Amino acid sequence: MEGSKILIIMEDFDLRTKISEILKIVKYNVKSTDSGRQAIAMMRCDRFDVVICGINVLEIDGFGILAVVNKFSEISSVSFIMLLKEQNHRLACRAMEMGADGYLASPFDDAALLHQVELRLRKKRFQYENFVKHHNQPESIPHSTFEKHWVRTHFEERPSRPYPKSQILYYPGERQSFGLHYVVSGKIKTYITDAFGNIMITGICGTGDYFGLQGILLRDENMEAAEAIEDSCITTIPSTDVDSLLSAYPQLLRVFVKDMARNLNQRDQRLLETTYYSVRKRVAKALTHLAEVDCNVGANGKLLLPRNDFARIVGVASETLSRVLSDFAKEKLIEKDGHNIIILNTDALKGIKN
Repeated sequence: MEGSKILIIMEDFDLRTKISEILKIVKYNVKSTDSGRQAIAMMRCDRFDVVICGINVLEIDGFGILAVVNKFSEISSVSFIMLLKEQNHRLACRAMEMGADGYLASPFDDAALLHQVELRLRKKRFQYENFVKHHNQPESIPHSTFEKHWVRTHFEERPSRPYPKSQILYYPGERQSFGLHYVVSGKIKTYITDAFGNIMITGICGTGDYFGLQGILLRDENMEAAEAIEDSCITTIPSTDVDSLLSAYPQLLRVFVKDMARNLNQRDQRLLETTYYSVRKRVAKALTHLAEVDCNVGANGKLLLPRNDFARIVGVASETLSRVLSDFAKEKLIEKDGHNIIILNTDALKGIKN
C-alpha cells in the first residue's frame, strides 16, 4: 500500500540503508534510526504502520523496544517485524512470544522483505476495515408502531426535573431550549408571541410527548416558549447528546422528521381554518380534535384545558369562546362543568356547517 509509514530500527547503517532503499522503491514512507529511545519517541509522536527492528540497537535493544510497544496502547497496534542476523529458533520464539507479528532472518532477499511488509499491511488493512464496518454499522430501532415507544424508552432512562404549574421552561432564543424535551408527567404548552403580546399556542404536550424538534433540526434560534399548564416532570436531552443518538441510530431522524412534518400539517390546517372558517366551526373542530388527544381528557370524558389556552388555540378572544360554548351547551352538544367541558355529541360537532 503506497504511502504506508514504516520505521526501521537497527544499528547496522548499511543494512538499514539497504532496507530503506528497497521499501522506498515501492513508495512506502520510510524513516529510520539506530537509537531505541529515539525510535520509541518517534512512534509516540507519529503513527507507523510497520516497524522493522533489529536486536542490536543503541540504548535499548530490539526486545526492549518490543516490550515498550506492547506497554503503550497508542502504539501497540503497530505491526512489528523482528530482524534476526541468522536463523535462530530460540530468538525467533522469544520475539513471537513477546508479541512480534513476524520475523525475518538474514540473509534475506528483497522479495522476502517486501512479502513480510505487504503481508502485515494487508492484515492491518483488513482489521481496520472490519473495525470500521462494525463500529459504523447503524444500530437499528424497532420499526413502525414501535418507533415512538423506543424513543420514549431512551428519554425515560434519564433524570427528570419538576416544573410547577405556570412555570416557564424557557423563553424564545434561550440556549437551554436547544435540546429535546420529554414530558414524563403533566402537560406543557409551547407558544409564540408577537410584538403586541398576542399569543398563539403551537402545541400541547402531555405524558409521553416530546417537544423542541424545531431547534434541534434547524440549529437556529428557537422562536417558541414553553410553559407548564399543570405540575409536570420534564426530561431534557441536550442537543449534543441528540447528535450522538442520531449518529448511532440514523432511523431516529426519520421519526423526528415525520413528527415535525405532522406538526406543520396541523398548523397549516389551523391557519386555513382561521382564515376561512367561522368561529363556531373553528371551536367545534378544536373541541373534537382536543378530545382525541389523551392528555387533554380527564375522568368522565372531561376536556381539561384552561379556557384562555383554548381560546388561543382557536384564535379568538376568551369572551367570544365563552359565548360559543354557551350556545353549544344550549344545543346539548357539550356540557360545562366549571372550567371543564364534557362533549355530549361528537358527530354533531363534526357536522357543524361553516
